[in-house]
Amino acid sequence: MHKNNKSTATILEKGTDGEVRLNNWLRENGITYFQIKQDIQSFMHSFAQVMKRPDFFVLVEGLSMLAVDAKNYSLSNGYFTLNKIELEKAIAFEIITKMPFWFAYLHQSDSGSTWYWISALKALDAGITRVNKKTGEEFLVISVSEFIAIRNQSDISKLYTQRSGLNAKIVPIRKLSN
Repeated sequence: MHKNNKSTATILEKGTDGEVRLNNWLRENGITYFQIKQDIQSFMHSFAQVMKRPDFFVLVEGLSMLAVDAKNYSLSNGYFTLNKIELEKAIAFEIITKMPFWFAYLHQSDSGSTWYWISALKALDAGITRVNKKTGEEFLVISVSEFIAIRNQSDISKLYTQRSGLNAKIVPIRKLSN
């Protein structure tokens, strides 16, 4: 039991660290954003049951606002992972708010920090479902080649190329949610 509490704390600490680091990166790169307060009172309880709460709203000048969730997961053999329920809630957020939802994964290397971004729709399209043998939870493995590497402000505009043609996938998802 104590070991499980420790691993949960470690996961939460990594998540908080990822949020802080993305916050710093956005600020350092002069990107306009709003950080979303991560407490129970800042998100309507009924929404929390069906929708993912993003960590940030990021304004892409002249284009739109993006909902962004920071991830501090390790790249393993060229793949990142994403919990399937979390993805479903992110897509529900996108359907309800009409705001594109993105996941930003931090990757540290000798050459510095790179954020690998993937839209919720692209994750749905490109991810391969696996099952955690210990918990039975489904998750996706997604090749890093499916992500867009974002190193600075000028890279942000690359995000819209990934969503081309993926909006049509929302229609079948809506049918599933009814």
